[in-house]
Amino acid sequence: MSDKQVQARYEALLKATADTVMVIEPSGLILACSEGDAGWLNSEAVMGRKLEDIFPADISGDIVAAAVKASEKQKLVKTDIQLRPEHVPVLREQGLTETKWFELRCQTAGSEVVVVYQDISAKRRLERQVTSQAQRDPLTGAYNRRALRPVLEQAVAQAQRYDWVCSLMVIDVDSFSDLNDNYSWDCGDQVLQQLVTSIHGMKRTSDFLARYGDDQFVMFMPETNHEQGMAAGNRVRKIMEEMEIPYAAGDVRFTVSVGVASLNGPEDDSDQMLRRANENLFIAKQSGANRVEGEG
Repeated sequence: MSDKQVQARYEALLKATADTVMVIEPSGLILACSEGDAGWLNSEAVMGRKLEDIFPADISGDIVAAAVKASEKQKLVKTDIQLRPEHVPVLREQGLTETKWFELRCQTAGSEVVVVYQDISAKRRLERQVTSQAQRDPLTGAYNRRALRPVLEQAVAQAQRYDWVCSLMVIDVDSFSDLNDNYSWDCGDQVLQQLVTSIHGMKRTSDFLARYGDDQFVMFMPETNHEQGMAAGNRVRKIMEEMEIPYAAGDVRFTVSVGVASLNGPEDDSDQMLRRANENLFIAKQSGANRVEGEG
């Protein structure tokens, strides 16, 4: 096969692929570039430049490292990168308007390295959506019990390490089964949805709210001492007491009981805090409900 035939096949392959392809030296110099379907890249604007002129130092370093490894090992090397428009002004000027993820495939070709940029943005977005759905309660949108556990363990351990304060509250709808029986399950669902919406309206960004049971929620509050945790619990109780939910059979009113627990000494942990908060919730229920109870 002649050199012209090899070159023709090479150029046809580049035109046929939707992926962006760069031919670089292991040093990072871009010798050739094919845009593929990338509407955010002008191949002529990047050829003859170094990767470090196009990408941030960490990304260009990752690409060069993969290229060097491919050259040294004489095998295919893969790595992932994320491009944000604000971090790559050269590409932003060429049309990169949204964050994109790429899987890079680096393969040596003599003294050069071929780098294929495969756009995996749609795949990453789907993975994030699936992960988010796995961690969310489908009815209320709050995090679920599965998501709560690692957050609690990590946050409480961090608070212990740096001698910070933190608190959590367990919120339980009073007589929830009566709401379902007297109105309907749909009414009960609306109560839970409105409860979560209202708490999201008053909680801080750093607070973590999760549905813990059928009619029970846990909110973790970092940098919150016991007095502040009790105050937050009373705000939640008051908001729910004053709420009216329009319903076909008449406006629905409900109350909640709240148990509060705060980090207590160097031997304390998230499991013990949850246990104490539930014990305090039980006291609130036994004391007439529509109450907030905590230690001390």
